[in-house]
Amino acid sequence: MSARLAIFVGLLAVAVAVAVAVVPRAEAPADRVARLSSELRCPVCQGLSVEDSPSDTAREMRQLVAQRVDQGWSDDRIRAEFRAAYGDWIFLSPPLVDPRGAIWLVPLAVVALGTALVASRLRRAPPRAAPTDAQLALLRERAAEEARE
Repeated sequence: MSARLAIFVGLLAVAVAVAVAVVPRAEAPADRVARLSSELRCPVCQGLSVEDSPSDTAREMRQLVAQRVDQGWSDDRIRAEFRAAYGDWIFLSPPLVDPRGAIWLVPLAVVALGTALVASRLRRAPPRAAPTDAQLALLRERAAEEARE
């Protein structure tokens, strides 16, 4: 009976932990600014986020994000403002659904087409004929000569 009780208490603890972890929490404005700034690419630096960059431009962009957060703008509206000013390039992780992303599918399509072409050619290739008795005798002779050497 105590093993069942221990299992029940364990499952109950896991369920409570999952429920607590799933509950959304309000994000502090400073945390929102830091998160949004870390999504933006610094236009001056090579590969740094606005959050990590020491440049003046990045500092101004962080201030603009903070100002928009203080004004009550949503995250999507702030992102849309930067997208309008800089394009999708400004995001360190560009959107997944983008018509220009189809260019990455071209190499995959070429490989798939090549594989299908090779497979169809292999299927159409005539089967190799079985070796004749004379060829088998010749191979046996060569194997015997090599074994003697």
